Amino acid sequence: METIRKTIRGSAAERERRRRLAVRRIGEGWPQTKVAAFLGVHPRTVRDWWARQRADAIHGLDAQPHPGRPRKLTAAQEATVLSWFGQSATTFGFPNELWTAARVAQLIQREFGVHFHPHYISTRLAQRRITPQKPTKQPRERDPAKIERWLANDWVEVKKKVLAGAQLVLIDEAGALLAPLVRRTLAVRGQTPILKHRARQRDKVSLIAALVWGTARAELGLHFRTYPKDYINNVKVADFLRAVLAQVPGPVVVLWDGGSMHKGEPIRQLLREEPRLSVVPLPPYCPQFNPVEYLWSWLKYGQLPNFAPSDVGVLEEAVRGHLTAAQSNPQLMRGFWDHCELPIPGG
Repeated sequence: METIRKTIRGSAAERERRRRLAVRRIGEGWPQTKVAAFLGVHPRTVRDWWARQRADAIHGLDAQPHPGRPRKLTAAQEATVLSWFGQSATTFGFPNELWTAARVAQLIQREFGVHFHPHYISTRLAQRRITPQKPTKQPRERDPAKIERWLANDWVEVKKKVLAGAQLVLIDEAGALLAPLVRRTLAVRGQTPILKHRARQRDKVSLIAALVWGTARAELGLHFRTYPKDYINNVKVADFLRAVLAQVPGPVVVLWDGGSMHKGEPIRQLLREEPRLSVVPLPPYCPQFNPVEYLWSWLKYGQLPNFAPSDVGVLEEAVRGHLTAAQSNPQLMRGFWDHCELPIPGG
């Protein structure tokens, strides 16, 4: 049995080489028993090779690919499985939109009557570039038709003005809380690290920022203000925008969301004072159209995680330091633009 077992070892090409060597030695006059002993195979195996050579001198000894285990799913069925990931899991009766290997296995069993272990499903999906990913949240109120109309009309007009020499200003507001944004940190296994901070503190630093782009100088500018223990209303937004206009020459087009701080008499008064200023609201529920949103993400999730300030003054100082550093980093600000879904006009 040991000599027969040896015949299945090696690659297909190696096994073919051994067969051809055996036939060549027999043709040279070697007894089949001695050839079998030399190659470590059973004499019946050598007789079979010799018979195959005599039956087909050209291809009788060719390597034959092993067919392998038969496929449980046809190519069409596999394509159907991959198409499921373009749809919500709720479409197939699951209670939420979470796709898991166990759910895919369950659905394959239901649709095709074929059983797979979830671990096998995970491996096969990874080979087809289906991997676990954290979803991006999207409000149900988001209206794709409105977005398309905005891109086809408002955004086209904005780009025309910018390419004609206007400065594009995108504005957004945020807040940095005194309570720390807790993220994972390295620590000894079994010894959970402790992050000490002031309890029951809801104080914050309100923030407003503007990213400015002009094709004339082809550079980005960042303006910001901080409001410790305060909130931002339309009066503060109008004052901030006046300060930006004092440093930005020529026509200015402002893009911002439809928040209440962007409406009201203070904003209308500013528009009357500054005929070179025009304001265009972004489509509803589209934060990904504003690069300032990515500035806030960089600040909160990149610079401030696990930062536990003793008071609002310390927090404001840290925030201003990070935003000031961003002002002198054009590649960083360009990265905010590159992440948003609105390309820099003419950039």
